[in-house]
Amino acid sequence: MESKQPEEYLKLNFAKSKKKAIARLRLLTFVAANQCILYIPSLNLSAYGSDIDEAKKMIEDVLEDFFSHLSQLNEQQVLQEIKQYGWVRRPYLPKQLRNIQFIDERSIKENFELSDETIIHEQFISV
Repeated sequence: MESKQPEEYLKLNFAKSKKKAIARLRLLTFVAANQCILYIPSLNLSAYGSDIDEAKKMIEDVLEDFFSHLSQLNEQQVLQEIKQYGWVRRPYLPKQLRNIQFIDERSIKENFELSDETIIHEQFISV
């Protein structure tokens, strides 16, 4: 029996007084040009650093800025913004979105101009 991969999701609360987001996102880590790169393909966000700790701090800042930007938008604008990355509402759970696009390792290597030998580590993070 095949085990199911964890699924990415965004849960957004659009109430003005409680605007917040909870997410589980796919995070890819690889080394390029002597830099540690962290990449979240489903939001097209990346960060880098001379080591993993520096890159993690940067991706935290990038995510904070991204969600802060979303919190300034109304519901329709948020949905329009993230739709370009393949996010859609879940049926029966209108505050939760799921990502229906999957960017494979080959495409990531092409987009970042990485060699075929580059090792890409994958994990899921919660925000």
